[in-house]
Amino acid sequence: MRLTTITARPVHRLTGLVRGHPVVTAVTAAVLVLVLSLTALLTGGGSTQPRAANVSRNFRACLLVSPAGATDARLSQASWQGMQDAARSGRVNAQRFPAPTIDAKAALPYFNGAVQHHCELIVTVGTGMKPATEAAARANPHQEFVIIGATSTRPRISAITAPDDPAKAQAGKKLADKVSAFIAARH
Repeated sequence: MRLTTITARPVHRLTGLVRGHPVVTAVTAAVLVLVLSLTALLTGGGSTQPRAANVSRNFRACLLVSPAGATDARLSQASWQGMQDAARSGRVNAQRFPAPTIDAKAALPYFNGAVQHHCELIVTVGTGMKPATEAAARANPHQEFVIIGATSTRPRISAITAPDDPAKAQAGKKLADKVSAFIAARH
């Protein structure tokens, strides 16, 4: 490849300077690499990858999913859909945590894990999770909870009524809308 006259002279002068001087050659190479690296970093290197949004300050709602029968599984699915709908606003983080038991004492560490993850609202599903949710509310006096399909008289535990027949598609959509609206009202 032949250099043009404009670039050929400076290149020839530079090669004449560095020839026979290993220190100058090393410094010149280091500067060249640094300039090229900074240029690539500052221009983005032509990358078209999207940047992640900072979601650390978003309202965080967490669903504790327990082993459930068919009815609770449908309620959990509709509740999760409502949480995802609320998250589409961009101001809510929806997360899902497994709770392999509904036993109040055994489930408490899973609730505490959700609290440690800074979940501002912990969502549980079904009457089987009521004792565990109430125990968690006693153990975490500043935490807000909501039970889908059950009621509680404990403070900081809200309730969202479940549809009569959660197997119907329309009932699941209505429950998802209720959960989404409930979360939207909290942030």
